[in-house]
Amino acid sequence: MALETRAPEIVRFGVFEVDLRAGELRKQGKRIRLQEQPLQVLAVLLQRSGEVVTREELRSQIWPQDTFVDFDNSLNTAINKLREALGDSADNPRYIETLPRRGYRFLAPVTSDGLRKPAPHAAARKPVLLGAVSLLLLVAATAAGWFWHSRHARVLSEKDTIVVGDFANSTGDAVFDGTLREGPSVQLEQSPFLSLVSEEQIHQTLRMMERPANTRLTLEITREVCQRTSSAAALDGSIALIGSRYNLILKAVNCVNGDLLASTEAQANDKSHVLDALGKAASVMRRKLGESLGTAQKYNTPLEQATTPSLEALQAYNFGL
Repeated sequence: MALETRAPEIVRFGVFEVDLRAGELRKQGKRIRLQEQPLQVLAVLLQRSGEVVTREELRSQIWPQDTFVDFDNSLNTAINKLREALGDSADNPRYIETLPRRGYRFLAPVTSDGLRKPAPHAAARKPVLLGAVSLLLLVAATAAGWFWHSRHARVLSEKDTIVVGDFANSTGDAVFDGTLREGPSVQLEQSPFLSLVSEEQIHQTLRMMERPANTRLTLEITREVCQRTSSAAALDGSIALIGSRYNLILKAVNCVNGDLLASTEAQANDKSHVLDALGKAASVMRRKLGESLGTAQKYNTPLEQATTPSLEALQAYNFGL
């Protein structure tokens, strides 16, 4: 009987399962929130369970050549978030083993579509298992390829509009309060493909919601404004201080159901480079939302030139001082 080579939708290990088509990680049936890049890293490691996957291989599969981020820090962050989601430890790993200066290896047995791949150090006693393992790798690679394609396909059309919300600031530095929203707005407004809901329309919508015009645009409020203006996506961001570095994340979600449409992150070594990192993250977001590489590169004035290199000046401008 011929074996069916349909790509698997579900890959399981331990108490976890990954839905490659939906892009979801679940534990005992319950969905675990995980950002796009850690989930992509997991899919690649599952595809090559038991093998060493080098950092360079992860870079080439997950971070496109036109992605302007600190790759090493982004990958380390993705691995840390993935381990946190799995309850794993770098010192005593059950799932993800770190091989210093080389890469990573997925340790646990993986099953999919009734096929089981043995743990990396288990001996294969029956030759027939080799065919099953090869088939698993083939269909997992096919599903992973579909997953990457679907994640980078055009998600918005030229008729769609976007509502930009405020940034969540967990740094404790007030200079970022109400300041960073201007960054992605300026960058996205350069695009001939993407359209933003105007500030005037946002204020009118807030009044209809019986809220003051200076209401902070949290994700919940941004999504409501998005729905009331018949827009397609709500864009929000966050900034956090991790050690001595600033980590910025941009996310675009469907304003009706909250599904993630695209996300990107960037790092800055210090406060003076935050606007530069933010501009690069917003530029990457343009591509992920469907803009062509040609126009994204042609209409791409650096944020510091389009606004100001000073966080304090940008904050004063946003508050109308």
